[in-house]
Amino acid sequence: MFKKFNVITFLAIMPMLFIPATVGFVSMMAIESEKVLFEQTFKQLEVEHVEKNVTAMRSKVDSLADLASYRKSLIDIELQTRIKRRVDEAYNVANSIHAHLTNGQEKVSDFDIQEIIKSALRPLVWNEGESFIWILDFEGTFHLAPSYLRHLEGSSIIDFKDATGRDVIKEEILIVKERGEGFMWDTFTRPTKDPNTQYEQLAFVKNFGHYDWYFGSSEYLDIATKSSDKKLLKAISKIDQASVDEMFIFDSNGILLLSPAYPEKVGTNLSELVDGQLMTTKKAFQYEWLEGISRVAEAKHVYVKNVLNTDWIIGSVIYDVDLKAELIQAQNSLIQRYNKRISNMKSVSVWSFVLAIFTSLLLSVSVHNLLVRYKEALANKNRELQVLNATLEEKVSLRTHELEAVNVQLERLATTDSLTGAQNRYAFMKAIESEVKRSDRYGEHFSLIMFDLDFFKTVNDQFGHDVGDQALITIVNLMDAALRDVDVFCRFGGEEFIVLMPCTNIKAAEDTAERLRVMVENHYFNNAGHLTISLGVVEHLKNELVDTALKRVDLALYQSKDRGRNKVSVLKS
Repeated sequence: MFKKFNVITFLAIMPMLFIPATVGFVSMMAIESEKVLFEQTFKQLEVEHVEKNVTAMRSKVDSLADLASYRKSLIDIELQTRIKRRVDEAYNVANSIHAHLTNGQEKVSDFDIQEIIKSALRPLVWNEGESFIWILDFEGTFHLAPSYLRHLEGSSIIDFKDATGRDVIKEEILIVKERGEGFMWDTFTRPTKDPNTQYEQLAFVKNFGHYDWYFGSSEYLDIATKSSDKKLLKAISKIDQASVDEMFIFDSNGILLLSPAYPEKVGTNLSELVDGQLMTTKKAFQYEWLEGISRVAEAKHVYVKNVLNTDWIIGSVIYDVDLKAELIQAQNSLIQRYNKRISNMKSVSVWSFVLAIFTSLLLSVSVHNLLVRYKEALANKNRELQVLNATLEEKVSLRTHELEAVNVQLERLATTDSLTGAQNRYAFMKAIESEVKRSDRYGEHFSLIMFDLDFFKTVNDQFGHDVGDQALITIVNLMDAALRDVDVFCRFGGEEFIVLMPCTNIKAAEDTAERLRVMVENHYFNNAGHLTISLGVVEHLKNELVDTALKRVDLALYQSKDRGRNKVSVLKS
């Protein structure tokens, strides 16, 4: 009897000792682990901060170099389009005049018609008179010449040769006779330059037909290049103006073409200041020079890259002092979050310990009573087993219904985002696979909109993850109110969301995306202020795989980011 009493007493007081001790130990270990993690994170923050900004700077420079290379490759195409349009417009004007005067009631002579056509086309000049419309006949006679060659009108220039020795006029006549119209590169004098010097130009000629005439126009390559470069530099200067790094562009002669931070130095030759290093390096490094386009004697990181097939060098600079200012903010934010977490953990530990004592006391009483009533409990269990055996089929049926209810609940949990309540990526994949099958079967189209919050990491870093989480929940609520019932809206991951719009073409989807963008931009988020989103829009193509459609809409989204964020980009193929 004595031994039995000791065993019962020991078993009864065990929870009172074990549970509070375990809770206290786990709390202390959690706080210590949080401290170790904070110290490691604090040490890594500076290195990661520099690497992140330098990587971002390099990525931006590489992207701008690719953009510049692509845009400069289009100069010839744009030049051809521009010259052909001028000649086609002149041709249409002349053709209309000829048709009107020859079909009228009054007889008009060919000479008078020709003079009217020349008078109508003579004012058509561009580029300060360096581009114009000319008219020659198949004998090489000048019928319409620019002002600086007016003395040649009425005379033949069929034997004219350019600086390369080519019979330019004869080649033009051959083109219009054999093909009706066409392009050719040649060299010619310029009204604003030395008349003995010829410059490379692209010409387009077109057969008029009525009087063995042909029309032509041209533009000098350097004019087209300067115009395109001016537009390109203006577009580049507007890209990512809020970045911590400063962008610049040189040509191979050391002329500064672009520096938003120092516009007064644009056009200056700074080749002596860079000692040749800028023209050869393609890696980020610290240096103490480049005073021509930077703050004097400040350590900095720079990355430069040659633009393919051009004489441009694009680069960017990040100053250490700017990085340190950002780093201090990040460190202060990290310290605040750490102190807040430690304070919360200590509060939780205290309350957990109190709760553990209370729980262990109740448990000890329960254990004691349980042991005292052990025999009675065994008897009751035997009786319960007899009843259970008698009603086994009913219990099995009941359990089956319960399992079905649990499965329904599990299905809901598997397809729902726990934070926002929106459908998750798993639910979206099921929906789009079903929509693709329906689209392929009935030939109906559907579209996708993918978007994410711009600079969402900054929201988390600046205001805390609780504010960021609330922003995500607000986004979901806004979308639920703005989208149709048939649309499938899901949280695709992190701050990224996606919308499947059945029976919707690309234009309607683009309109919806723009409406969503404006709605978010105009909404005020509690504690976070005004936020924006970048959106990509695609329409599902016939027989297109799901992965391909998702890659295209993801690409459209990143085009919006590359364009400066808070944009809608449409990818049609």
